[in-house]
Amino acid sequence: MSRWNVIIAPTAGFEPMAQTVIERFNRAWTASTPVAFEVAPAAALAADAPSNPDAVVLLADRTATSSVILELLHGFEERCIPVMALLDALPEPGNCFEFGGALTASRAATDAQLCGMLHGALHRQREVRQLRAEVALHNRLDGGLKGQMAKMHEELQLAAVVQREFLPREAPTMHGVELASLWRPSNYVSGDIYDLARLDEDHVGIFIADAVGHGVPAALMTMVICRSLVTKEIAGSQYRLVPPCEVLARLNTEMIRRQGRTTRFTTAAYALVDCRNRMMTLAGAGHPPPVRLSADGVSQALETTGGLLGVFPDEQYQQIEVELALDDRILFYTDGFEQAFPQAESDAYSRRLPSTRYRSEFAELGRLSTAAEMIEAISQRLDDQAGSLHQIDDLTLICMRAGSLVLGESAANSDRRRMPRIAETELRLAS
Repeated sequence: MSRWNVIIAPTAGFEPMAQTVIERFNRAWTASTPVAFEVAPAAALAADAPSNPDAVVLLADRTATSSVILELLHGFEERCIPVMALLDALPEPGNCFEFGGALTASRAATDAQLCGMLHGALHRQREVRQLRAEVALHNRLDGGLKGQMAKMHEELQLAAVVQREFLPREAPTMHGVELASLWRPSNYVSGDIYDLARLDEDHVGIFIADAVGHGVPAALMTMVICRSLVTKEIAGSQYRLVPPCEVLARLNTEMIRRQGRTTRFTTAAYALVDCRNRMMTLAGAGHPPPVRLSADGVSQALETTGGLLGVFPDEQYQQIEVELALDDRILFYTDGFEQAFPQAESDAYSRRLPSTRYRSEFAELGRLSTAAEMIEAISQRLDDQAGSLHQIDDLTLICMRAGSLVLGESAANSDRRRMPRIAETELRLAS
């Protein structure tokens, strides 16, 4: 810096004193950096302040309370320009100069003292200006980052809307078999996906998958899965319901074909349910086994064999047949439930560890009457958990209820009532 620029700003009645003050500063100034003084009335400064003075020396009376002075002080304070109020005497605490952030000095002070105060105020300006430049740069960068974040937020919200379009709009219900579902992404988009499809007048297909990972990559994988899922083949007026083991095998082949250089894999389960005869055919690909809740309160995991989708080209998937009793409930879920119910006293690390508390939560659902009530109850339990606003993993749950008992009738009696109709149908087909 070659020199400092200082404004001498006299208030009304102090104009004659301005030149004397300049002479006092010039007489005692010893700093290596010279000072250039300029006189400008305080009223004029308040209306049209110079763009960039290094400091302002205000000549006023200690009892001054003019709005012009306050406007001037606040204006320079906002621009981080120091103001030295040179007064007839030091004012009482709580004065307008203190309120406006000005440094006060008495005109009775020696020339050296006044120069020392002004030099101290000027010396800090180098750091102040450097900091202001850095703050301005930070604000520009911050504005750019906020703009990028807003754009990403908008794009992720759009991605979430698109992903929801792949989910079934309503759950099919037929022959007393009812379905309900819960789908909760841990962020904008989910690595979980499911489908509930009415395949004909008697059958529904239940599909659930969990792409390994989180966020956008996992969500994109769910799109591939949905586009590759084939559960029904139609040829002219005929159709064929694809068995679950074949559904998963085809899906595995298609995922491997689409992978390219990056290997991404998925767990999945698919069930083909004959709602009229209450029979379910189930196959799994490394997915948590569905849970069967019987009317008598017994819980059973329906285990299947089969590796992850997208890993081994010739993977074979076993399917099992499950005869559903009246009022049986089948729960299909993703592994996010293993972390959804941490202990109340768990720390941040422990909450991320898998636990088996979800099993008791699932068992409690067997007391409820409908699939919709089961979903509503588990949703409330999830909301009650600590940290539910920032859940660790994506959550998906499908509840299926296999009909209900007629009032006053046992399951065995109901089955006997069904058997003649089935036998009659078979006899008619045979003839």
